[in-house]
Amino acid sequence: VASNLCCLTQLLPKNMTGFRFLGHTFTTIPLGESVELRLSIPCLLYVYLFYLFFSMARTRGFRGTYCFLIPYLVCFMWCEFSVILLQNSSAVGLIRTCVAYFLFLFALPVLVFGLAIMMFIQLFKWFIELELTKMIVTLVICAIPVTLRLWTRFSTSILDVFRSFMQWGPVKFILLCISMVILLFSVYVYHTEGQKVYNSTMTWNQYSQVCGPPAWESKGMAQTQIFCSHLQGHRVTWTGRFRHVRIAETENGAQSVINMLPVFIGDWMRCLYGETYPRCEPKNITLANPTAAEMANISSPAPVSLATLLRMQEQEELCQIKALAKHSCHVKRFDSYRFEVTVGIIQDGSSGAEDTTRDIILMASNEFRQVLLNLRPGNIVEFSTKLDGRLGAKAPAFELKAIHCLDCASSWLTGGRQVKIERDFRRTTIRALKFAFDFFFSPFLSANIRT
Repeated sequence: VASNLCCLTQLLPKNMTGFRFLGHTFTTIPLGESVELRLSIPCLLYVYLFYLFFSMARTRGFRGTYCFLIPYLVCFMWCEFSVILLQNSSAVGLIRTCVAYFLFLFALPVLVFGLAIMMFIQLFKWFIELELTKMIVTLVICAIPVTLRLWTRFSTSILDVFRSFMQWGPVKFILLCISMVILLFSVYVYHTEGQKVYNSTMTWNQYSQVCGPPAWESKGMAQTQIFCSHLQGHRVTWTGRFRHVRIAETENGAQSVINMLPVFIGDWMRCLYGETYPRCEPKNITLANPTAAEMANISSPAPVSLATLLRMQEQEELCQIKALAKHSCHVKRFDSYRFEVTVGIIQDGSSGAEDTTRDIILMASNEFRQVLLNLRPGNIVEFSTKLDGRLGAKAPAFELKAIHCLDCASSWLTGGRQVKIERDFRRTTIRALKFAFDFFFSPFLSANIRT
């Protein structure tokens, strides 16, 4: 407690020099590449804590250490956890928490009564909006495989292996499971990804000369592909001319399940989980589909917003497709697309005739949907990708990492850069290890790991 109180003096104002001196670090001694020793008053108190643990164990001849050490470690962890929370809290937040805990004891009966009323109202809303029916159907569908498993009661060798593990005891079995999870996670985090070159300075023109038509004519395509395979792993940012985009793959789990059901059950499930087509008059179905610009030019007594015009256009399109689909409902909101974007090279910054043999294909996930569907042929885009796959071939396909339209009319397209969300498990793991090391050994030792 004294060591932590001295550390917390660094949160005091700078004019309180006397109190801040108690937590001041006098010098730092590096112990290897990732650990450093910080000499300070909290460090001396922390070392004295280890001495007290050693003295307590020595008094009993180091017998029964396990029974006494565990309770002290539990108290130590709760103390460290409280200090971490206190360091990341504000004065207003602490006061609000104390008041909230005090009022919670008196407001508990009222809170239970309010929660009961809210649950009753929510159940009534679910019943009105058919949400209760949807929940029951979902639970029934999820309970089918469990029911079949309990009904069959078949025995496999997996159960025998599980029983053999349980003979070791629950503690050993839990430790084995935790060790396997840590091992598999470590392999996944530190898996071999080959050579990575981030922020490569290689331009598109350089790539086209080495892996494009000039190389095909001199070496042949097979030799060019073998030669260009050395460039795998480069992350590049290039500028090109957007040509077109097409949907390469569509995933819809709800639609796949509905297609396996009988027709009358499938139609009911489609309306239960999906959306209903708009009610269309016969004259609206036969009309041509006007664009939003044409609808905006139609004179009307009251001004209509762009969102209303787009909604009217969408209803007209749904009215046209409803007559062909022969269904009253659809589940298209669950669609997830994978796009193929064709981008052409800009030769010498001119917009003249361009060589389509140097085009590349970018494979984009569903998170780029809004940006790609609003691009027009001829737009100049800046994109980031990783060179991987059929390098040196015609129209190589790369995974799109980021895209930014440079000459789009819409402000929301030019205002930001759409980036593919990629979780960096390695950096997160390193940060977690650094926090765990500092949690147990700070202020005596500190991890100096750069992520």
